[in-house]
Amino acid sequence: MRKTTGSSSTEDSTLCQWLSPTIGRLPLALGLAVDICLRKDVATIKTLLAALNSAVESYLGTNICFASLSLDVATEKKIEVAEEALNALGLTRVLPTIQSAKHVILAHRPATVPEPDEEWIVLAVDFSIRWYNIGLYAIEQLGIVDPVDDFVRGPRIDEDNQLDALRDTLSHLIANPPPNVRLPEQIHHLVVYGDDSENETFHNLLAELLGADLVRDARVSNSVFDGPKVSAYVVHENMDTVDFEMNVKSAFGCQWRSKLYPGYQTTSEL
Repeated sequence: MRKTTGSSSTEDSTLCQWLSPTIGRLPLALGLAVDICLRKDVATIKTLLAALNSAVESYLGTNICFASLSLDVATEKKIEVAEEALNALGLTRVLPTIQSAKHVILAHRPATVPEPDEEWIVLAVDFSIRWYNIGLYAIEQLGIVDPVDDFVRGPRIDEDNQLDALRDTLSHLIANPPPNVRLPEQIHHLVVYGDDSENETFHNLLAELLGADLVRDARVSNSVFDGPKVSAYVVHENMDTVDFEMNVKSAFGCQWRSKLYPGYQTTSEL
């Protein structure tokens, strides 16, 4: 076994590399929490997810085996950490991890879809008492919503003079749009959400920068459940298929202990 130096992290040791597959199953099989081989960032996120998981299982009265992730900041690194933490918790992902605003937009997307040769630009603005977030998304013919590369970031939190900061951010976006896109002229749809989304001063600012017509026709919501409801629906539809049941397996021992998967228990017993 190689020696580890003071600068070498525990999770990089040969012992951890050898034991990780077994350690990863211990929480499920024995109800233990073994985090010694997790990176610090993964262990931190696992603690957060564990609290959410505990609340869900307390409500349901039994353990769950599957979950879906959506992140306010869905960079490659953050997705990797969150997915590793979810796996360490013993939960299997149902869907790829997405930007959380995507399901908010799906909840408030236009009633129609673009023509085959069209792509609609959607501006999503999350405005809450302590933060704001702005992102550009594209809707294609099938109604698929995708972030515009490099134009979706994370929330700006606790900014001084938040409305002035939002004005600067939105003005910069309009002055520096994606290639071959004119802003705000080519914004087809505006989605405004967050706990302070109906703030009149905020709406006046949007009208000043984007135009009164676009703001008047915007979809506005202050419900925190819009995105999660769409996410839950998509997860349910995905899990309710033969392909999912055949190809997506829960972590070792999980479904044996749960009351949510009676078909699995019956099959196992047979």
